[in-house]
Amino acid sequence: MSHFPFSRSLVSWLSVPLLSVLVGCSSDATEDKSPCSGDACGQTTSELRNVHLSHLGVKYDLSQPVFINNRIPVSFGVTADSVDPASPATQIVAVSFLFVEANPADPANPRSCGSSAAVVELTGDGKEQLVDGFIWPSNDCEELAGAQVNLGVMFDAGADGEEIYDGVDAPTVIFSAENAKADANQACRSALESDAADPGRGCVYQLDLQPTPTDANGALIDVRYLLSSKSSVALVPFTQTENIGPNGPPDLEPSLVVESSFVVNGRDPYISPLTEGEVIPADLIAAEPGIQEDLKFGLSEAALAALGQLPGSATVHYTLRTAADENTTLPLTVNDPESTGAGTRVAEVSVKKVVPGTARTVVHELFIEGETLAAVSAGGVWENETDFVVTGCFDGDFPQQGNQGDAGLADCKDIPIQLVRETSPASAASAITFAKGFGQKLGSDRIGIEASMSTDSKLDRTGASSNNEGSVVLKGKLGKSFELVIAHAEANAKLDVDPTKNFYDVSVDAFGQNLYSDSHSSEPTIVLTDDFSAAKSTNIGGLGFGFGPVKVGFQISAGGEIGLDLEDTLQGLTGEEACGELLNTEDSVPVCGSMSRTATPHFALTGKLFGGINLRLVKAGVEADLKFVNTSFPLTAGLGFGVTDGGQFLVRGDASWDMEIKLIEGDVAIVGSVGIRRWRKRLKVNLFSFSSPTRSMNLMSQSMANFETLD
Repeated sequence: MSHFPFSRSLVSWLSVPLLSVLVGCSSDATEDKSPCSGDACGQTTSELRNVHLSHLGVKYDLSQPVFINNRIPVSFGVTADSVDPASPATQIVAVSFLFVEANPADPANPRSCGSSAAVVELTGDGKEQLVDGFIWPSNDCEELAGAQVNLGVMFDAGADGEEIYDGVDAPTVIFSAENAKADANQACRSALESDAADPGRGCVYQLDLQPTPTDANGALIDVRYLLSSKSSVALVPFTQTENIGPNGPPDLEPSLVVESSFVVNGRDPYISPLTEGEVIPADLIAAEPGIQEDLKFGLSEAALAALGQLPGSATVHYTLRTAADENTTLPLTVNDPESTGAGTRVAEVSVKKVVPGTARTVVHELFIEGETLAAVSAGGVWENETDFVVTGCFDGDFPQQGNQGDAGLADCKDIPIQLVRETSPASAASAITFAKGFGQKLGSDRIGIEASMSTDSKLDRTGASSNNEGSVVLKGKLGKSFELVIAHAEANAKLDVDPTKNFYDVSVDAFGQNLYSDSHSSEPTIVLTDDFSAAKSTNIGGLGFGFGPVKVGFQISAGGEIGLDLEDTLQGLTGEEACGELLNTEDSVPVCGSMSRTATPHFALTGKLFGGINLRLVKAGVEADLKFVNTSFPLTAGLGFGVTDGGQFLVRGDASWDMEIKLIEGDVAIVGSVGIRRWRKRLKVNLFSFSSPTRSMNLMSQSMANFETLD
């Protein structure tokens, strides 16, 4: 393969850890790469061999037409060997599917077009790696509208990818009836079952490709609605009526957090406006001076903006029913995404933004209240039911038309859930506890955030303890899988009846490194006041995504502020007056213990995705900002214990937990140019679009007005 020499400025632009696999000859992903020279150019460094498509399944009723700009669900399998079978190689490979004229007037030059590549982290161990995804016949395929088409596959841009120094050496294969007996075609089977009577060797599929449906106002869209939840359990929260703190009862918690996703068919998946947080990298502008104007795609500002909007109003609403009865449903309310508080709930939520080519996902918090709460509570018609179904429905007031040959056409989707009715927090005769947890997993399989926080304070005959913890994990799959604990904080304390057993331990970690820690033990009195904050960042390299027929490498730079504010006092007290006030008792308590804690972890973390590719025929870049998490959650506890002259063990305490949190949000796209046939000159390939609300809520508010006596 020949290698196109880069300008020095563009080598710098692309010399991030992963991008070395796209711009240099060395396999060392840590050093700045230079262009190939001499005999090294034109030779792939890939150690993968015999790369081929071993399975292709089209999950579509082929008796139905396929419309331009409507996605088609497929599954495919890729298999490869390695130069050294004892040490299988692994690399990211771009897998592109083609739409090829089935009955061409000129058999030597059939018309064709392509869908932007999927990237696969391929291991050359002879084992098939299966992928589920979608392919799109975009506007590039308009000249094929009305024709029968077959599918084809190429790897790393095929013959046009000679500049990709680690591109795999694999032929482009057209899966037509005419070619079905060729060795490369016979290596592919349609059936996944190993014992299938007809494995479907040759993977021949013939699609009836038709123009995008239209009406008097132009092209019609078809919005596909998807509903998911990271949890299979919905909660009926316990309503606190006793020992309420001075700030009132805690806010009602959502019963279930769901993600509603909207995919727009009928619009070119590779034409859309840049959104807030997305920019065209400066070095891409330098390499392609006309790219800013070209990415307007010949449209006016208004017409371009309209591609990210629906043609009319639309809403989504949610209901609950038992699994045994499909006909009786009751409404669920939704925390208003336009409100930052925890008390504004609505019956339905407007859907405004869509993103061509990828799902636009929003987070909704669902609540069981009113008549629905009455039905699932004691005395209600569903009081003994535990198996339920949550249904989300998309309602649009505009005409829709699109593909009819795949599953999931309904605008209402179901999630089966188990309903758990929360009971009063149990406090045994030997202990009093103030415990609460919070967790959310948001995002997509490509990029997601998992946040978990907890507080657990306890009074028992050994004394008082308080444990607080918060953690945020970034995980996903962009070419390869990644998982990183981006922030973690703990603040634990114990005030024991035996002062030699007292301890205090606090730590703050970010990206696998400890930023702050403090520890005390066996001290009769522990007092600590501190406001710690630090900025920290790290990079996740080796990522990739398809752009036209190639893979574009990039990395995520994650960072921000991680902090912990502390105001803690653990001490033993003597004297009936001090102990009587602490425990609110007139009994004689000569010795007691007091723990007063305020721990406020706070994380403000963002991410930047950046990278690109600069070849003679493909120039592309990605630079986008994401919000990962912005949260502050002060946890306070006042715990006291003492022993009366009569030997009774008295305890009294209170705890509160407030939280303000916003999790992952942002849009990410790759922009650039492609000079390879079958693909248009300019593309914008959307990777990710996610939105979540900012929430301020009170999760715990408990206060014991009077002491209790422990056994």
